[in-house]
Amino acid sequence: MSSAALSARVSLSVAVIAAAVAARPGVARAERDKFDKADGPTACRALDAKNTKERREYEKEQPAEPYKYPQPRNVLGAPWGELFAGIGGSYDVLLATLIPHAGAQLRGAAPASVASWPWALSFGPPYTCSRREGTYDMRFFRVHRLLVEPGIVAGDRGVGFFTRPGYRFVYHPSDWVLGVGGGFGTTVEIAGNREPFRASLSPEAVLQFGNCCDHAYFTLAIRYDHYFTGRNNDIVGASLGFVYF
Repeated sequence: MSSAALSARVSLSVAVIAAAVAARPGVARAERDKFDKADGPTACRALDAKNTKERREYEKEQPAEPYKYPQPRNVLGAPWGELFAGIGGSYDVLLATLIPHAGAQLRGAAPASVASWPWALSFGPPYTCSRREGTYDMRFFRVHRLLVEPGIVAGDRGVGFFTRPGYRFVYHPSDWVLGVGGGFGTTVEIAGNREPFRASLSPEAVLQFGNCCDHAYFTLAIRYDHYFTGRNNDIVGASLGFVYF
């Protein structure tokens, strides 16, 4: 695959992501902005406890319903309804998992195109939390996350494959539409680009765009890699893509 072809494909992927996020189901922007929000682990615990209490009180007020045996949601004789019902409630995480981030690198004096899939696992106490008014669904934003990022790079030295384990920190208060953060890791070039198997020291700076704590963000990562073997030991790159949190 040529560098131009890869660049065109990843640019199209980002356009698809933007269209999907802009058209995602829900309510109007003015209505989506009606949140109860809190910042800090202590405030989030208090809001979560308040939400749990109010939800239980609401449940007690509801009339008892007779049990209804669930009917299969078959389409053309197959349970496609069950499949699409599950996907419909999880499309954000599906998009974030499957669609690559588009990026570019400067490898020496030569540019290269990058497509990568940064899969993250957030952990630690929530720093920011929210619930939409009229619901009892809490959303939590944790600042710490572990990443594994496989990817493809295409440049004048051919096509290469890499993976990057790392750690990322993102600070995103509830009233901000821009989160800031950083991280570090190591990019392991596995094959291609006429480079030997090698690993780097890889710090990064991160900007995250979106409304906290609704799950749907765009992340811009600017990264520096220093390798100790092979050619092009110092590489600078950036990537943009859709993330779940």
